[in-house]
Amino acid sequence: MTHKLWGGRFKKRSDPRFERFSSSFRWDRKLLPYDLKIDAVHVRALRRCKVLSAVEEKKLLSAIAALCKSYQNGSLRLKEDSEDVHTAVWTKLEQWVGPLADKLHTGRSRNDLVSQSTRLYCKDHAEQILVLAAQFQKAVIQKADAYQGVLIPGMTHLQNAQVLSLGHIFLAYAEMIERSKSTLEAAKVFMDVCVLGSGALAGVTFGLDQKRMARELGLSRVTNNSYDVSGDRDFLLNFLSCLAFFGTQISRIAEDLMIGQLKGFSLVELDQAYCTGSSMMPQKKNADFLELARGAEGVFAGNLIGMMTTLKGLPTSYNRDLQWDKKYIFDSVETCETLLQIFTGIFKTLKINEKRAKELLADESLYATDLADTLVGSGVSFKAAHHQAGQIVSLSEATGIAISKIGLDLLKKIAPRIEGGVYRLFDARHSVRMKKTRGSTHPDEVKKQIKRWKLSLR
Repeated sequence: MTHKLWGGRFKKRSDPRFERFSSSFRWDRKLLPYDLKIDAVHVRALRRCKVLSAVEEKKLLSAIAALCKSYQNGSLRLKEDSEDVHTAVWTKLEQWVGPLADKLHTGRSRNDLVSQSTRLYCKDHAEQILVLAAQFQKAVIQKADAYQGVLIPGMTHLQNAQVLSLGHIFLAYAEMIERSKSTLEAAKVFMDVCVLGSGALAGVTFGLDQKRMARELGLSRVTNNSYDVSGDRDFLLNFLSCLAFFGTQISRIAEDLMIGQLKGFSLVELDQAYCTGSSMMPQKKNADFLELARGAEGVFAGNLIGMMTTLKGLPTSYNRDLQWDKKYIFDSVETCETLLQIFTGIFKTLKINEKRAKELLADESLYATDLADTLVGSGVSFKAAHHQAGQIVSLSEATGIAISKIGLDLLKKIAPRIEGGVYRLFDARHSVRMKKTRGSTHPDEVKKQIKRWKLSLR
């Protein structure tokens, strides 16, 4: 590691093991396109400050453009033993433009440079994740539309509860992802800041036009405090928190599908493209992606806690501990983007066993709440109606006779105000149509929700 952006006061070279350990190039090389963008903006700012001549500006911008082109076509080769991506870029520019490259670092520190390039990376990938999340929602809504007429037992405590439209459940997934998107939209504010001109911590002595630099970088505002910039990683904490939120939602949806594809349910059929087999048991079709997606929340939570632990107890200015932030954020971002892309494919290819859905509705305890509500309509208090409906379910379980097959005379002994029309309650379609509130599982409400989502995701 021969090229460094520092070293004048040192007479002894670094221990090679320390150099390898302290190098961040293996991680922050992902910041290269953002680094080059910042370099071009900085060159123009230095020209306006008269640090660079017009000829020097043109020469540097031409070299940076050539680097960008090489990066885009995959031909760019940077020194693998570079201390970081910023040093790697400077070394390459030095090869192309000679000592002129040394002027590029005028009026800036790696502290504000790495903060800015990381913010640009986060802003860019936050927007990508929002797009991927919307694509996932579209795939979910397509299935909600396709299966809105399929009724299944809705569950609480992993026990049958009430009849629901499967489309209604899928719509809930879209709502869950929307909440994650909302938190990410809010977090983008922390990324959308120009921190160039902050230097190491005190600002710089050159009159950089920070507002113009912000505009050229597509940022909406300039930092208010250069000292704060040097140690601020709140934008990363917010982003990591949002990604952990996405991970939690994805994990819960994955668990739903895992349960639905179990042999005891056999309701959900996953495409083979997202499953694997067993090295020993020939019959196995394992929903491995869902398991990996469920387990990925450990990655998201671990990276968030790792970043928080790194920050805890640090002085408020820059400290080298902060170098670890790239490891956390790159891992979480790439994992989230991959999960959303694959999950979109999962839903596009998902199939539902409609025959099995009908079989699962044979449990007439699903209609116990409808029975209690009907008794309330006959003048019974809900407390009493709840008790009577519970006794009827208990009688059915004890005798092995379906509630709809128990004679009216026996039912009246338990619930005196029950009427002959009670038997129409034990029908799934009647059950969902009894619901009257906005956002309920009533077919009309499900249709409204689907229509609203289709319009909002266009």
